[in-house]
Amino acid sequence: MNTNFINTVTNLTVTDYEHIDQMCLILKARKKELRIEKSEMLKADKAAEKAAAKALKDEAKAAEKAEKDAVKAAEKAATKALKDEANASEKAEKEALKAAEKAEKDAKKAAEKAEKDAKKASEKAEKDALKAIEKAEKDAKKAAEKAEKDAEKASEKAERDAKKAAEKAAKTLEKIQADAVKHAKREAAGSPKAKNWAYQNFTRWAKGDDGPSEEEISAAGGRRDWLKAEWAVLTKEQQGALDAPWNVIA
Repeated sequence: MNTNFINTVTNLTVTDYEHIDQMCLILKARKKELRIEKSEMLKADKAAEKAAAKALKDEAKAAEKAEKDAVKAAEKAATKALKDEANASEKAEKEALKAAEKAEKDAKKAAEKAEKDAKKASEKAEKDALKAIEKAEKDAKKAAEKAEKDAEKASEKAERDAKKAAEKAAKTLEKIQADAVKHAKREAAGSPKAKNWAYQNFTRWAKGDDGPSEEEISAAGGRRDWLKAEWAVLTKEQQGALDAPWNVIA
């Protein structure tokens, strides 16, 4: 899969959440267009193969017909010669000879004409097949180039949008954290906090959306055990850090 496409999807943020369904619809529509283009290419290839096969078949039929016509003409001339010989042997012999010569010439001409016609038909079918293949290749190349350009434009736009969104989110987070730190400092300067104020904040934070899942709580043996275990892992500095998630919310 294209690396740029994978990176674009990976870099999607929460701000893009509402547009993901639309993006899926766009991708499905593009997939349908590409499937149609591929089907047209396959049809063109099959049409070319079919035309070539038909030309060979027509050539064989034309040769076979010419041979049969020649045989029939010869048989007809011989039969007539035999009938005429019964009435007048000398005349019949001359006429039979003439008829045989004429039949041979006619057969030769018919065979030559059939061969020329078959050759022309084969050459025409071959040219038509080559033209069809060349046109299909050109159309496929144009479609591929257009799809590549469209994909590049979409990727560049998505990358720019994602970058802007990330920068905006970073600035917003910095402002929130700065405000929280200022608020915490004002509170610290104005009134003393409870001894376990950070743990109380941590307890409230754990009940929110960013807290542990029900599976994590069950695995720890209950909410109280989870809070105790997770709090013990943190250092004093981490517990009371003003930019910690639980202290920012508090």
